[in-house]
Amino acid sequence: MKIKDIINYGVAMIKNTESPSLETQMMIAKVIEKDRLYIMLNLEEDIDESKVEIIKTMIDKRKNSYPLQYILGEREFWGMDFKVSEGVLIPRQDTEILIEETLKKLKDHKHKSNLKGFEIGVGSGIISITLLKEIETLTMIGVDINDKAIELTKANALKHEVSDRLCILNSNLFEKINKENQFDFIISNPPYIETKVIDSLQEDIKQHEPKLALDGGEDGLDFYRAIIEQSKSYISPYGFIAFEIGYNQAEAVKKIFVENGYPNVTIAKDLAGFDRVVIGMII
Repeated sequence: MKIKDIINYGVAMIKNTESPSLETQMMIAKVIEKDRLYIMLNLEEDIDESKVEIIKTMIDKRKNSYPLQYILGEREFWGMDFKVSEGVLIPRQDTEILIEETLKKLKDHKHKSNLKGFEIGVGSGIISITLLKEIETLTMIGVDINDKAIELTKANALKHEVSDRLCILNSNLFEKINKENQFDFIISNPPYIETKVIDSLQEDIKQHEPKLALDGGEDGLDFYRAIIEQSKSYISPYGFIAFEIGYNQAEAVKKIFVENGYPNVTIAKDLAGFDRVVIGMII
């Protein structure tokens, strides 16, 4: 079967996405171990039948709303490829805004020899690992209560050669963190979707991504409250907390910060113009 025929097959089968041709090309590229440019330049190439069957199985999964990233087993983020797997939240590009804003805050500390960060809810590890790749003097502790997330983060840390600077623990927020740790920053992309909204999410999200990583409680703010309220024992005097937030949560999270002794609060928008990051500082 020729590459162009497989693409046409994918377009005919996949109806639940705006980009069936692109997604089919990505599946073909994954299976034959080539990039998309190769795919587009070799549309007449015949693909081995055993590989065609693998691609068709992938297309069938996608047709039934199974997330493309789980099918491919990877996701690009910050110019790097990260492993992803079912049971762990799929990274979103919006989280790059959280990275950008955190790096801006840390620019004056980059040469500090013992810069320490703490991530709550590591997921696939993209946040900690990206920061570690950007700042050589940084060490991180990351926690999650999802064993699959912990193992995936460890695999990604190994892949990107930062395992020696990243400690991963199974911990509910600060539960297993010694108060002797004084972090220069705490960072998190916590569950922030209101419970009542979960059932209205896209089919591939609500059916296949872990609810544990999505549900932020009745008003979506449960984890912001818990992290901020418990944080002061663990953060240095000049430290900060950086959160990714839902598009309509900036003022509510800012209020929680201020009520808990973080008067210096900044809000950053994403590329679509929506509030996406809130950072709180004690000083």
